[in-house]
Parts: sequence; C-alpha cells; structure tokens
Amino acid sequence: MNFKLVFAAFIAFTAVDLSAQELTLKLSQHPNKEAVIVAVHGLRKDTLGTVPLDQNGIGTLAFKTKHPQTGLVNLTIKGKAYLSYDFVLSPTENPTLICDMEYVYAQNTKILNSPENDCLNRWFDNAAQYKQQIGLNQELSKLYKTEEPFLKKLETEKQRVEKLLQRLADTINQSTLFAGKYMQFKMAQEEKLAKVWESNEAKTIAKNFFTQIDFDALYGSSMWFGIINSCMEVYTKESLYFGTFGADVASNLKRIKNQQVYEDLIDATISVTEKFSWAKDQDAIVAFIIQDNRIKNPTGKLEKIIQSYQLAIGKKSPDLTLTNTVGNNTTTTVLKTNALNSKYTLLLFYQSDCGHCETAIASLKTNYKDLVVKGIKIISIAGDLDPAAFTKTAASFPWAAKYRDVEGMNGVNFKNYGVIGTPTMYMLDSKGMIVSKMATIADVLAFVKKV
Repeated sequence: MNFKLVFAAFIAFTAVDLSAQELTLKLSQHPNKEAVIVAVHGLRKDTLGTVPLDQNGIGTLAFKTKHPQTGLVNLTIKGKAYLSYDFVLSPTENPTLICDMEYVYAQNTKILNSPENDCLNRWFDNAAQYKQQIGLNQELSKLYKTEEPFLKKLETEKQRVEKLLQRLADTINQSTLFAGKYMQFKMAQEEKLAKVWESNEAKTIAKNFFTQIDFDALYGSSMWFGIINSCMEVYTKESLYFGTFGADVASNLKRIKNQQVYEDLIDATISVTEKFSWAKDQDAIVAFIIQDNRIKNPTGKLEKIIQSYQLAIGKKSPDLTLTNTVGNNTTTTVLKTNALNSKYTLLLFYQSDCGHCETAIASLKTNYKDLVVKGIKIISIAGDLDPAAFTKTAASFPWAAKYRDVEGMNGVNFKNYGVIGTPTMYMLDSKGMIVSKMATIADVLAFVKKV
C-alpha cells in the first residue's frame, strides 16, 4: 500500500480540513444535462447537490462548507430514469468520475483520485472471482470418483483459492477505509447472516456480529435495513438470545459517534420492538436513552415512548381529559383515574381504521361478560379525527365509557399515555395505579385468569 493510500485510510473518519472538496463529472454522452448526487443515509436518501453539465458533459460539485459523510452516493441524470450508478464519496478525496458511454456502470467508468473506489472495485471483483472458482471447483468435484487423480488436483486448487480468499478477507478487515467496512458488511450478509436461521451456532455468530457493527459506517452503506433486519432472527422467542436485544442495542448506541446515526438506530430498533411486541427490550432501550441523555429534546415517536416508559407499573396513571362537542358548544371534563369506582379498569387506546384494533375489540366484546364478572371496567378512547367513523365503530361496544380524542393520535390523552401505536392498553387498579401495560388481548386474558 503506497503512502497516499495509507494517508487516505488514516484520515477517512477524522475531521475534514478547511479546503473545499470537489467532485468532477465527465460524462461526454450527457451534454447540457443535470446530474444529481444523492447520499444513502440509513433508510433515507439525501440530495447532496445537482451538477449542471456543459456542452462537453463536464461539471463540478463543490462542498465549500459542509462535507458529506463517507459512504455510498448515487448518480442519476435528470430525464434518464434508466441511469443509476453507485460509488463511494469520501470527504478526504476529490475524485473525477469519467464515462464516455450513455450507460454508466462499473465496467465502463473510471474514478480518478479515489483510493476508496479503487480498493472497493478491486476487492469486490477479486472476492467474486475467488468464490466463483470455488463454486466451479465444487461442481467439478461431483463428476469424479474419490480415487481419481484429477480429484486431488481439484482439492489442491480449491485450497489454494480459499487461501487467497482468506488473505483478501484479512486485508479488508485490516483496512480503515470505508471500502473495507463496506466489504465486511457484504461478506457478513453472505456468510454470517444468510444462515442465521439454521442453528444456534449460526445465531451466536450473528449475535456477535450485531454487537460489533460499526453503525456509523453501516449508515452510508445502503445495507442499513438489510443488515439490521437479518440480525433480528437472533432474538426471536425460539432463540437462546430472546430478551437480550435491548441490552445489545444499548451497547451499540454507546459506540456511535454521529448523532443522526444514534437517533436513527434508536428509531429503527424501537420499531423492531413494536413489531415483535418485545416490551422488555424496548424498556431497556428507553432506559438507556434517558440515562445517556444525548437526546435533549425528544420529539415525535421518541417523546411518546419516553413518556410511556415513565408510566411504569406501580405509578399513578394520568387523569383523562374528555372533550365533548354538541353543535357549536364544546365542553371539557377531567376524569380522575383514582375515582373510577371499579376493582380494575382497562384503558383501551384505538383507531377505527386499525386492523389490529378491530381484532382486539372483537375479542374484548366476546370476553366482555367475563371481564365484568372479574370486576374489570373498560374505558375506550379513539384516536379518530373523523367523528362519524368513531360513532359508527363505537356503537357496537357493549361498555358505556367510550370516548374520542378530538385531536386524534396527537391528542392530550395519547400524549400523556405515550401511545405511539394502536391498540395500546393499560390496566389500572381501584386507586388509578398502573398494574400492567398490555400489547395484546392475550395479555389481557392472561391477567383476567389471575384475578
């Protein structure tokens, strides 16, 4: 590795200097067009800039104040929907992309002054070549009997190529370039995560990988969703590692330097806990967020999650603010949750157009008499902005306490109870203390059996 490459690797993830960075495009088949450069950031695609190309197809994108984070970017030409080309853009490089053909792709494109792209393309091609050779060798081996001399030659050749592949993997693992990180993610997808469903050993390998991911680099790799999603099989109820997802996420969050990456991983993993109803894992993540205090003013979903977390079992539940509109008159009353006159109260937050809510409500209606016998009162609060939809849905409820938050999911009750998805249910005791937060009707029925 020459000095220039070593130096580029050394500064790839350090603060950039004060000089301007430039990306030069030379696309001779696209004169007088506009090229658009879009960066991949997690699940988002952020436009870095539009490059007007002159009559020779030449243009420059200069980053004078804010340098892009190292990662994959995508090149497109306005009006050319079929054209899409990905490459690495680093704040430490001033690359020139050259293509003299209409279609821009790896085989006919040169990127000058870019160790990142040089290494990535070379490593990618070498890895593909070695794996193809190993695959061909395995197929040929099936054609020969064990005693035939040629089979031994095939085995010798296979071992030689496997050594080359391992040597390549070692080089990639030792590199500090983004290209090295990208190749590690790619190889992990093919080798460590593709078999995660097969055995406990495979799950252990995937878990170890998940807890060591460089999320700052993954953020710009275009593999953010794929890598995270593949790792989730490690934490399912059938796995040895069920219930450890939240702790592993917290460990990962500690290592993240970029604030946006930090917040986006929180958003992604909280969504996972909601999807799979991993309540304890979500509590572990939120507890870490509160203790870590890197997010000073949480908004949106995260604000509600933190609010919900603070409504811990054993704490007093917020009173309910009920608004009723008749004609032009609107009245607001406060329902004290410590004066509900019932042994237990089930608070149900729902929406009329929510499929999961329909299922939950149907089950509640079926089991309503059993709930009443056990001394459980139901209060339902709809997040319906449309009063007609609320009236139609609530008409079939056998319980009397059915209300609508006029501001929908942004209403005061939904905020006070940290409701980010429906249905959400809380069980309160006679003093208005929170006994349980429930995600499913199965949880409610399990509680009923214990009463």
